[in-house]
Amino acid sequence: MSKIAIVTDSTAYLPTDTIHKYGITVVPLMVNFGQESFKEGVDFTADQFFARLATEKNLPTTSQPSVGEMVQAYERLLETHDAVIGIFISSQLSGTAHSAETAARMVEGDITVIDSKITASGQARLVLTACEMIEQGQDKEAIVAKLNSMVETIKAYFIVDSLEHLHRGGRVSGASALIGSLLQVKPILHVEDGKLELFEKVRTRKKSLARITDLVKEKRDSTKHLTLTIVYTDNPADAAEVTEQAKASFPDATITTAQLGPVIGTHVGPGLLGFIFDQQ
Repeated sequence: MSKIAIVTDSTAYLPTDTIHKYGITVVPLMVNFGQESFKEGVDFTADQFFARLATEKNLPTTSQPSVGEMVQAYERLLETHDAVIGIFISSQLSGTAHSAETAARMVEGDITVIDSKITASGQARLVLTACEMIEQGQDKEAIVAKLNSMVETIKAYFIVDSLEHLHRGGRVSGASALIGSLLQVKPILHVEDGKLELFEKVRTRKKSLARITDLVKEKRDSTKHLTLTIVYTDNPADAAEVTEQAKASFPDATITTAQLGPVIGTHVGPGLLGFIFDQQ
C-alpha cells in the first residue's frame, strides 16, 4: 500500500492537535506590517493579530509561500512517502496554489495539487477528508477524485462590517462602486468558482444572518448530511450566538465554530461572520 502525505497552507486554520494526529505539513503564508513580516500560525496568534490591526493606521498585506518553500516541503515528504497531495487556498484568492504547482513540476515524484476554490474551514474539510481516506487505506486516485468532487459542493456565505479591507486588497470585483453606497447595508458575500463576489445587499446585520440561514435551507438536500462551520474573526461572542441559532435551525447537522487567522483577517477585516458548508 502506498504511503501518501498531505500538505496544505496555513489558511486552512487547522487545530494543532489535528495537524499532529495526521502528520499534516502546513506551509505558512505571510502577513506584512510595513517592513515586518510574520509567518501565519507561527509568529503570532489570531487574537494578537486582530489586536494589532485595530491600532494600525496602514492596513497590512499578505504574501504567498515561495516556490522554494514548496519544493523543500515536497522533497522532504517524498523521502518517506510514495506520493503527496497538496490542498491549497483558492487560486482566485492567493497565488499559493500556483507556487505549489510550479514547485511540483520542479520535483521528481508523485505530486498532485488541488485548488480548493475556497479557504478556511472549507479547505480544512478537504484536508480532513483526505486524511480519513488515507487512514481507511484508500488509494491516491480515489482520494483525488473525492476531493475534486467536494470542491464543487462546498459553499460559503458571509457578512463583513466594512468592504474597505476587501476593496483595498482587490478581493471583491466592483467593490469600488459600492464603498460609498453601502454604509447602511450589510452585504452578503459568497465564494463563487473560487472568487469572492457580492451576492446580495441586505439592510441590517440581523437580516443578513437570517438570509444566509435561509440560503442554507434552500440548498439543503435532506438525503445528505450537512456539515456547517460558523467562521468569525475577532467576535467570538457573536459567533457563539449564531452557532446556537444554527443548531436550532439544523438540529441533525454537524455544526462547529472556527476563527479565521491573520491572512484572511487582513482581507476581510474585523466583525466577519460566515457560514461554510457542504453535504455528503
